[in-house]
Amino acid sequence: MLRSMFRWVIALGLMAGVPAAALAQDSTCRSGLFTRQAALAQAEVTASKAFFRKDTGGCPAGEDCRSNAYVIDGDALVIGRRLGDYVCAFYPSDDGGTAGWLDIGALSVPPLDAAPPLRRWLGDWSDGASADVTILTRDGHATIMGTAFWPARPEENTWPTIHIGEVDGPLAISGHRATYADDNLCELELTLLPDFLLIADNNKCGGVNVTFSGVYRRVR
Repeated sequence: MLRSMFRWVIALGLMAGVPAAALAQDSTCRSGLFTRQAALAQAEVTASKAFFRKDTGGCPAGEDCRSNAYVIDGDALVIGRRLGDYVCAFYPSDDGGTAGWLDIGALSVPPLDAAPPLRRWLGDWSDGASADVTILTRDGHATIMGTAFWPARPEENTWPTIHIGEVDGPLAISGHRATYADDNLCELELTLLPDFLLIADNNKCGGVNVTFSGVYRRVR
């Protein structure tokens, strides 16, 4: 029964012009979901120009998958999982950033510092959208404090209501990874890269739609 159903789904996909291979693999690569994947790393663009490719309709390998967004030689970005010749990538910017598939041949990936010193974690970090965190030492231990808003920060919000989330407590650091948990069931997983701090939460860190998940850059 299950085998017959799978063949039926594949047939529908082929009739719609979607390759069967695309149905068998998850091609999702979105900003809001970016840090919820394993093997995250930092990369640098080595091509003069590399266009992001879409994640729907048989993409990223299809002929009509190229988007208008692109990165250029020297740009630093974050990459995640690989799908064929493409890698899921995120380029942070002041307007929130761009996520999509990039040709792996257009990137170089430097060696990762698996045990960065504590000072590399410390400071103020922002996702450029709706969340900010500060990592500091308190009584000799690493601590994280932060606030996230939905749908936007108070000074930018035009909705009649606003939802808020807060974190404040010890940060357990192990190499370039760290975790946080509190009595309100909020949990964070952090990854430190040379220029970015990545956070993924468990969707229990504040009001409706509030999330700390994202790619953070240091606030200087």
